[in-house]
Amino acid sequence: MEHILQWAQHYGVFGLMVISFIESIGSPILPDLILIPMALAEPAKALYFAGIATVASVFGGTLGYGIGKKIGISAAQRLMPARYYNFIQNLFTKYGGWATFIGAITPIPYKFVCITAGTFRVNKAVFLGASLLGRAKRFLLEGACIYYGPQALVFLRRYDYHIIFLPVIVVLTGGAIVYAMKYHKAPKVSPANVFLSYGTKK
Repeated sequence: MEHILQWAQHYGVFGLMVISFIESIGSPILPDLILIPMALAEPAKALYFAGIATVASVFGGTLGYGIGKKIGISAAQRLMPARYYNFIQNLFTKYGGWATFIGAITPIPYKFVCITAGTFRVNKAVFLGASLLGRAKRFLLEGACIYYGPQALVFLRRYDYHIIFLPVIVVLTGGAIVYAMKYHKAPKVSPANVFLSYGTKK
């Protein structure tokens, strides 16, 4: 892993993009290990680096979503530790596709969240919106704290930073609803639905 980190740091922005992308699929290396040193070295570009990490991570997440959709729930259960899968499954059962946002900001590997979202066949627009918000909340906050320094910390203490993202959440939710109503089709039976319905039968 040390060699991969050195390689990514050597290639700068390109290395950050690669690490952020593959972390959403299967890499154990966190983009923060590249993003934070780069931002500290060039604070004026901290938000730019954070934006790169956010976009690359979401693109990687779409591939993880596709993998989960293809392999199905049984294979996904074998891919990840039971403690992670059970927790993520409960999130999707309660909150639907927006559980992606919750999973994206928790210590749970983002790749597991994306794969599980695919097995649940959540709405793609909701998945993308929730992923973008979750990844932005993580990486852009890191970048903002480095870019603005102490001023950012004072602002975050004064205002609950969840409020900052509220307008974006409203817009994306509205867009997802419009999209779903416009392109709604007859529901398909998914492996996740079969699994959940089977689990409720006694």
